[in-house]
Amino acid sequence: MWPAASAVLFAPATFAAVNQWALGIADSFVVGFAAEGIGQGIPMVAMPSVSAAHARHPQFERSVETLRGAGVSVLVPDDPAVGFSWPLALSAVRERIAVG
Repeated sequence: MWPAASAVLFAPATFAAVNQWALGIADSFVVGFAAEGIGQGIPMVAMPSVSAAHARHPQFERSVETLRGAGVSVLVPDDPAVGFSWPLALSAVRERIAVG
């Protein structure tokens, strides 16, 4: 039994993980945990780390919208070439915990 989570940060989330999560394909522990987190109402933040080409793929956009619709804060930079930002991801988690 795992202790209750105050929040979940799924980061850096790959292109495949974001799409699997949104589609409910929980074939790995991490994606399964994230999928359960939605159902448990745990505040969740995802920060993908994908290439610009992957970010333009139509399924990625649909997956991001699906996760946002399920209450997940998905942080996608306007320019994927900028790279991954731990400070931005952790700040978003703190905001989600404060909001509840």
